[in-house]
Order: sequence, then structure tokens, then C-alpha cells
Amino acid sequence: MISVKEFAANQAVKQLVPIVSHMFDKDIGRLITVAHKLAPTEFTRSVLESADKMWREQSPNMEVIKRIVRQSNSHCLSQLVADFGVKHHWFGDKRREEMYSKEGIVVPFTYLISPTMRCNLRCVGCYAGEYSMKDDLEYEVIDRILTEGKELGVYLVVIVGGEPFIRQDMWDIYQKHSDIFFIVFTNGTLIDEEAANHLRELGNVAPMLSIEGYEEETDGRRGKGVFHKVLQAMDNLREEGVVFGFSSMITRKNVNTIISDEFNDMLIEKGCAMGWHFLYIPVGRNPDVSLMPTVEQRELLRNRGAFYIRTNKPLFVIDFWNDAPYVGGCIAGGRHFFHINSHGDAEPCIFVHFAADNVKQKSLREILTSPYFNAIKSRQPYSDNLLRPCMIIDHPHVLRDIYAEILPYTTCPESESLVTTLCGSLDSYASEAAQVLDASWENDPAPRALASNWFWRHSYPHKYRE
Repeated sequence: MISVKEFAANQAVKQLVPIVSHMFDKDIGRLITVAHKLAPTEFTRSVLESADKMWREQSPNMEVIKRIVRQSNSHCLSQLVADFGVKHHWFGDKRREEMYSKEGIVVPFTYLISPTMRCNLRCVGCYAGEYSMKDDLEYEVIDRILTEGKELGVYLVVIVGGEPFIRQDMWDIYQKHSDIFFIVFTNGTLIDEEAANHLRELGNVAPMLSIEGYEEETDGRRGKGVFHKVLQAMDNLREEGVVFGFSSMITRKNVNTIISDEFNDMLIEKGCAMGWHFLYIPVGRNPDVSLMPTVEQRELLRNRGAFYIRTNKPLFVIDFWNDAPYVGGCIAGGRHFFHINSHGDAEPCIFVHFAADNVKQKSLREILTSPYFNAIKSRQPYSDNLLRPCMIIDHPHVLRDIYAEILPYTTCPESESLVTTLCGSLDSYASEAAQVLDASWENDPAPRALASNWFWRHSYPHKYRE
């Protein structure tokens, strides 16, 4: 049951969005200013304050907003504003803060669900490649989880896999929970014209299409012909006015392509509004440390990767490792996100295939306050250097300590290698990373300045709000 305020806000959005899409730039800027003054929480105000500043400075990030407003179907735009803007940020922020102040529960910004691990491709180095393909998370369980999430104030949910579009009943889930905005990571090969049309009719689903570079890199990892299928899927989505983006797994083989102007200009031309850079982590199918980006390449990504792209092009790109200073380091373990796999196991991160609880036996509230997730949150951040945020590749001893303390069960074959056979390689990599990235942290004031901002402190309510 939604409140009168939420109902009124949703109705206002439906009336305003068609007008906003035809507004002059200055009028959109005025709306941001008004929203900032009316924001219900300090967090929402800080986000809108940043947006207002970027608008006044005509940042490329604001060009992204203009592109979304002008290129999106009005229904898709309405759903984006209503679900992500109003529900998740406006009312959700307030609810999540109440959950901490009243019950001491740190509610994450989002959570990930893998409805299935089945996939029509067999990509090299797939993080999910060793999960059981027999388990699909039951419709009723997904439905219940989403309802529980909304009660906690989460109206932004990420769908991963496997290939999510294999499951046809997920269309019913998206429709039933039309007040949630879903980000769906997909290989893109199943998004034909019919699927794109369906996504336009729903409006609350934003696909993120996997692409590893051009044809050579993408087909080399995903199979012959996949690159052109992904580009066709982008064309289908753009023509329907669906908001969408891309996702790239970065290995030491494709770094230069992923950060090149030519590649990102192509993505912009295709209609991508945002994108994600994920470093290859040696988990899943045939873990291979030789595919991990070198420490020097991580430094290159820090200087010429996501931050450089989004500050110079109308494409909002996120890098979970190099952007860690914005959110205070690692966000796993329920601090800002966690993963529910197709068997129902609650994992702290999509790359940490260990669990201590299952959503089929426990509620989201119970999982968020579990000893396992608390053990992770209590150690975050793992060091003062937020350029080394990860407990897998930057602080592998932390993962081993938590494993020894909690004794979680493995959720797929080969996952124990992170705390057994790969220990030497990961320790060596972490040591090399420390030598380079500690110097960067000391010599570059920009990432250190982020560590003192309000959002960073907001990221650790259990430590800084007493």
C-alpha cells in the first residue's frame, strides 16, 4: 500500500515528464534546484546539490541527462523518474534512514538477483560459469524478495545471471513490480525487436549489454557473431526509446580498446547512456590470474578510464575499483549491495561465491544483520587507501580471515580456490598493487578529498552516525 504522498508524487511525475522532455535547458536546471530545496533527506539533498553544480557548470554528466530526456520514450522516462528518482531516492532514502535510526539495520542502496544461471553463451572467464545450471530461483521467492526490499526502502534492483532474458516469466515480475526500476545485465543476444518493444511498454527495465570491445575482443570472449548481435540489440532499444547502457569485463587484453575515444564514441552513437567497467576477477569458469589487468593497467584505468570518460564525454561510466573513493571502498556484504544467486544463497558480492544464509529460509532483514555480513561490514574499509578497495585482489587476507571466522559454505565449484590454491598469486598481486596505488593515493589529493565528503560518511552509518 503506497502512501498518499507517494501516490501524489507519481501522478505529478506522469504530468511533468512529457513537459520536461520539451523544456529548454534552463528550465530543467530550475527543476533540479526546486527538487533540491524540497528533498526529504540529507543524502538526497547532497545528490541534488551535486546535480545542480554539474548543471551550472554544464558538465558532460548533464549532457547524459539531456540525452536521456530527449531520446527516451515518454513512458520509459516517466518510469525512470518515478521509480528511481521519486520512489528509490525520495521515499526510499527516507525509509532506509529510518531503518537504521529505528532498528539499527543498514539497508543497502540496491541488491542483485540472479533468477537463473542458464545462458545461451559460454564466455571465457565467466564469473558465473561454474554455478549449477539446474537451479532457477522460484517466481514466488523472487516476488517475495522484491516485496521485502520495498518494505526496507529499496526500489532499485539489479538483475544478473546467467542470461536473465532466458526466463520468460521475468516479464511478469517486471510488470507486477512496476514501482521498482530494474537494471538488467544481459549479453544482448536475445533482445530482438519484439523484446525491445516489450521493454518500451514496461518502461521500468534498463538493459546493460555486455561488450568487450570491437568484434575481435567481443567475439573472442563470447563467440562468433555476438558483437554484431549486441550492436543490433542497441539499435532495437534506441529505436524504441528504451534507456540502456553497456557493461565491459576488463582484462589485460582489452584495456586500451575499452578506454579509447573511438570505442566510447561508438557507444554514444549507438545510444548508450551509461556503462560499467568490471575488472576480471579469477573466479568462476577456469580462474586465470593471467587475465587480470596488471597494476600498471589499473593505474591507466584510474587516469584514462571511467572518470576521464564521464568528465569528457556524455557517457556516465562507473568503475567499481577506481571509483571506490566515492563510496568509501568496498560496497559488498550489504553495505551498498549483495547478491542472491539462483539457488537463493545470499553472497556478499557477485565475485565472492561463499554464503551463510539462503533467502528461502530467511528474510532480507535477517540476512542484512547476519554474522557473515556484519563481519564484512565491520572490516570496511579494509585500509585507508580507497584505491585498493577489494578483499579479493587488494586485501586477500581479509577474505581469508572472514572465511576462517564464519566458515561459510561454497556456492559453486572452484570458489574455494580464492582461499586455497590462488592465495600465493593473489597475495603477490596485492603486494604489487600496494606499491603502485599507495603512491598514487599519497601523491594525488583528489581521491583523498573524496574520503572526507558527506556521502562517504553516509556510507558507514554504523560507524559515523552515533
